[in-house]
Amino acid sequence: MDLEQLKGAGLYDPADPGAAERHELLQYLVEEEGCSLEELQAAHAQRRLFALAGDRRIRPLVGLLSLRQAATRLETDPVLLERVWRSFGLPDKGLDAAALTEADVEALQTFLDVRAFLGEETALAVARVAGASVARITEAESSAMRMGMDAIDVSRSGSEVVTARAYAAVTRLVPRIGQMLDALHRQHLEATRVHFEQVDIGDRAAFRCGVGFADLSGFTALARQLPLPMLSRVLSVFEEAATETVQSQGGRIVKFLGDAVMWVSADPVDLVTIAHALVTHPLAAAEGIEVRAGVAYGRVLAQDGDYFGTPVNLASRLVATAEAGQVLTAGELPGQLDRRWTATPGTPVVLRGFDEPVTPYLLSPPAGG
Repeated sequence: MDLEQLKGAGLYDPADPGAAERHELLQYLVEEEGCSLEELQAAHAQRRLFALAGDRRIRPLVGLLSLRQAATRLETDPVLLERVWRSFGLPDKGLDAAALTEADVEALQTFLDVRAFLGEETALAVARVAGASVARITEAESSAMRMGMDAIDVSRSGSEVVTARAYAAVTRLVPRIGQMLDALHRQHLEATRVHFEQVDIGDRAAFRCGVGFADLSGFTALARQLPLPMLSRVLSVFEEAATETVQSQGGRIVKFLGDAVMWVSADPVDLVTIAHALVTHPLAAAEGIEVRAGVAYGRVLAQDGDYFGTPVNLASRLVATAEAGQVLTAGELPGQLDRRWTATPGTPVVLRGFDEPVTPYLLSPPAGG
């Protein structure tokens, strides 16, 4: 591919002030990355020529199919595939936009296979959870790269060639991250199976289980006072401490909600042990972070990767009334604990969503615990 071809394709103008760098960029893309003229033109049309080497590692720019074409191949309704696409949380480009790779078509076939086992609405619910989870992963990846690598941003590197090489280098990790996610998916499937085998199951979806919430005491005021880098550090320390504590005690993290974490545990003693370990965690204490917790036990509903029911509502309300360093509970949980744990009743309080005042119990661990 010579300069005349590139010039004729509208990719290179020798009279442009940046012609020398554009020539270097094109030379790199063609000679070192093996990009085709069609790919160069597609990237140029999107004003992402500098990112082509990395973008094509993530997803090809050419040879794409539309949802309508995929529906024909999969012998299904294109409107259904459009609904699936939206459930995955992906940009809606219409039925006829060329947006799908062969891997995307295979993913849609997988959805259809899941639907055959679970039914359409359940399969769509799983798709929504999967899409939201992967979206969060990619947000974390992208923000981490932008914070940690100036070279992948043209405005900071000052050179399209420098950015092109840096972005191409980091995107070599994309297939390996995909393999890592596959391995984690399999590990978490096994861990989830064990969890559901341990809980007291009442029916297919509802069962008896412990639920806990812990959050940072006084976080709203803290967020107003701290510079953003320090606030980021506080949240990172809290998430690290929470993950380590819950997993080491056999619990399962359900989700992080800003400055809070929700977890579940099949065993009541493990549940409160986790809560106490969180409010006294040395890593949090070393950073000057104060934590409080609320825990409850009872019948819950597991759906779409989340938990619902009175114990969930109770634990989330109790954590809001707790002081820094406290673990509060109510309901049936105090009666589920052995005598080594002390449950001291407090003054009944009115909790949002509960018709009658609730008596909170302050939990204290065994002596020396």
